[in-house]
Amino acid sequence: MAVTRQQNKKWKVDISDGYDAVTGEQKRHRKTDFKTRKEAERYEADYRINKLHQVRHKDKVSVSYLYSLVQEEDELRGNKRGTIDSQESYYRVYMSKYFKNADMRAVSVTDIKEYRNWLKNQPSVKGGTLTNSHVNQQMIFVHKMFDVAIANRIRQDNPCNGLRRLPHQHKEMAYYTPDQFKQFDSLFEEHEYPFQLLYRVLMYTGMRIGEALALTWQHVNLEESYIDVKYSAYYRKGQVHIGTVKTTQSNRRIYIHRAFVEELKHWKEKQHKLLNEFTDNPNSLQLFQSTPEVLTSPNVSNFRVLLKKRMPKNLKLIRNHDFRH
Repeated sequence: MAVTRQQNKKWKVDISDGYDAVTGEQKRHRKTDFKTRKEAERYEADYRINKLHQVRHKDKVSVSYLYSLVQEEDELRGNKRGTIDSQESYYRVYMSKYFKNADMRAVSVTDIKEYRNWLKNQPSVKGGTLTNSHVNQQMIFVHKMFDVAIANRIRQDNPCNGLRRLPHQHKEMAYYTPDQFKQFDSLFEEHEYPFQLLYRVLMYTGMRIGEALALTWQHVNLEESYIDVKYSAYYRKGQVHIGTVKTTQSNRRIYIHRAFVEELKHWKEKQHKLLNEFTDNPNSLQLFQSTPEVLTSPNVSNFRVLLKKRMPKNLKLIRNHDFRH
């Protein structure tokens, strides 16, 4: 029996974890001196679920336990930090609240549909409520959680199966013609050159904004006129994180035109003079640095607010991602 009385009237836990596959010896976990039987039983149940992943039919499976299994899976697979952070946000802000008292073993398709409807009415940081596109992204995470539950023999089915994606309207493709980009490029003031250079990189290469912000000189070959795209930057909780690009196919080499190569050579020399006292390795500098601080996505977002105010009436400020078009 796992919970037994000791001679000193206190309680002990003795848990079997099967047999070692190599030695054949029984694996055990023991802990003594619990003041009450209830305390010992509570410890046993917690250890079986969280350490041994042994879930009995009568045990309630909490959403926090299920999320801990997802975290273990992500660590095992080496998933990207950006993906893990997004999942953490979905869990902390939405799932942990809605399913706070739920038994995730018993959640049904109807429960999941009601959760999705609840999500659709949640406020968005951009104003209004969450878009169908955002809700669909969150439901991918919910589906993943139940897949992990199946893999750990907690459930035999995934209640998300059969749910269709919510319809969402695709945004119309926007882009600048060469003449429109010249007009856009003329809006920058001299001290705003780092931002101007960023948008020239976006326009001339079709990079994603995160890929551009991760660029250092070691990925730019000015002699052979190309840029290697291998990393992407994102900003979370006050820090810049550098990770791999979005997909394997996103690892690529982009050739740039001669006039832009000459511009980059000139800027690299100027940047080195500005920052040589702050670094022993100029090639490690971000392309857009004019100070010891790197350019970040919040910097760009704040600058776009200023830029939007000076846009002429005949020119619309397109999204950063639209420069890929």
